[in-house]
Amino acid sequence: MRFDYDNCSIILDDGKGNVYRNGKLMFKGDGYVAIKFLLQFTNNAEQVRNKFHAQLSQRENCKWKQQDEKSSIERKMREEAERAKEELNNKPKTRRRR
Repeated sequence: MRFDYDNCSIILDDGKGNVYRNGKLMFKGDGYVAIKFLLQFTNNAEQVRNKFHAQLSQRENCKWKQQDEKSSIERKMREEAERAKEELNNKPKTRRRR
């Protein structure tokens, strides 16, 4: 797929992307990164954002989901650690016989 905007163009094929600016190759690599470079080169143009809205929103959605999962795991670990500390502090001390 090829998309042109002003002096920039992007060619996406099988998850790979090439970004051209003024006819010069500026980036060659991952398609998502190529889209981000195209946005950067076009000063975040509305037409470009609308064209690639599906790809951008999906990637951000996955990123947020991973961050949410990570924060929930960390929160659970902190809660477990607090419960363990309370159990150790509240446990009655017993005397040992010799």
